Amino acid sequence: MLKQDSIANFINENVDQSYSPARYIIAFSGGLDSSALLHNIVYLKEKKPIIAIHVNHQISEYSEKWENYCIDAAKGYGVEIFVERVTIDRNSPDGIECEMRNKRYGAIRKYMQKGDCLMTGHHRDDQAETLLLSMVRGSSEDGLSGIKPIQNFYGALLLRPLLNFSRKDLQLYAEQNDLKWIEDPSNKDNSIDRNFLRNDILPRLENRWMSIDKRFFKVSRLALESSERSNDLAKIDLNTLGDIDRIDADGFSMLSQNRRRNLLRYILKRRGIGQPTFNQMMDGIKILSSLIKNKKNNHLEWPSIDIYHYDKKLFFVEQSECIDIKQKIKIFPDKTLELDGNMGKLKLSPANKGNISPEIVKLGLDVTYRKGGEKIKPIGRKYTHKLKNLFQEKKIYPWMRGKIPILKYRNELVCVGNLWVAEKFHKQNGYSLIWSEKPDIN
Repeated sequence: MLKQDSIANFINENVDQSYSPARYIIAFSGGLDSSALLHNIVYLKEKKPIIAIHVNHQISEYSEKWENYCIDAAKGYGVEIFVERVTIDRNSPDGIECEMRNKRYGAIRKYMQKGDCLMTGHHRDDQAETLLLSMVRGSSEDGLSGIKPIQNFYGALLLRPLLNFSRKDLQLYAEQNDLKWIEDPSNKDNSIDRNFLRNDILPRLENRWMSIDKRFFKVSRLALESSERSNDLAKIDLNTLGDIDRIDADGFSMLSQNRRRNLLRYILKRRGIGQPTFNQMMDGIKILSSLIKNKKNNHLEWPSIDIYHYDKKLFFVEQSECIDIKQKIKIFPDKTLELDGNMGKLKLSPANKGNISPEIVKLGLDVTYRKGGEKIKPIGRKYTHKLKNLFQEKKIYPWMRGKIPILKYRNELVCVGNLWVAEKFHKQNGYSLIWSEKPDIN
């Protein structure tokens, strides 16, 4: 049963003693769970600033009424409250529940500061629903571990101190303390998977096996332990083979299939990228293994990320904004030009060691991109070279070659990024091309 000191005990047992939260941030929907949470936090013996955040999803006819209720409830405790209104895409490919969750946490994040402690009211029944949904979806052990009791949240802590309590525990606590709360009628809509489990499946399981929610909770904890062991193994493999940007290809191929899959999942997780399906993962490992075995420079495409085999390494490259190679852009002296595709900024500036002719720079240079077949006779070279060969010589990553800016004057190549300048347009004490915020290209 939830008691007045339950959350304080949770904090003492789960939060490192060296971490002293600056503020308690409460995700406050006005429902039973967050109402019990806010009430319990207000009466903690250890006083900290408390802030409530209500996210109005604006999808119910009662949304404004609930917003006003939460404002009044928080003020009744003397708690400062902030309200964020978000717009929900009902046709989101991830489903409306995921869309609402992402928008909710995105809204809350705006108020978070380093050292804060965010708390949500998830309880044991929520954990049981999450476990069942994960099983239906065929999730990995990480998915089966369900809702985490504690995790990092953008430089702050995210705690779920009510996970060990059932909804009945919270309702009893609320009734004993004369609390009021909002009942969302949409919770009765069984067309939503989570509601179907809550209203139909779980009650029947509970009738057959008493305290089934406790058993589900135990399964989630065991899955969490297993997931943490897998993460520990992945950390060892990653430290041996490289980092989350690149790993040794031959070393990767020598791992067992399970460890390869475990390492890939860990890298994607560390990069904040969604996991591929089991079949996508298995097919992807086969493709990568074939590329490594046959020493082919090629790549694997997954949603949001490409994995390139190049120079005996596997590179993890997030798919960025595409660059329109047909667009016509001019750059003039001392004007900063921001490039598309997160490729940084360009600026032509006079310099003692500058080597681009001022005469053409002052007329403006065209910013273009590689189309194939380009040639240049760089300063200090005896011969004209194909750009393709220069890229290979300098080991420019293949996936970056088409994104490197090429400056031209009257359709003649002047320079390739800040890598090479054409001898024809060379002049001492001229202009330098400054390429700032340049990504890693080799």
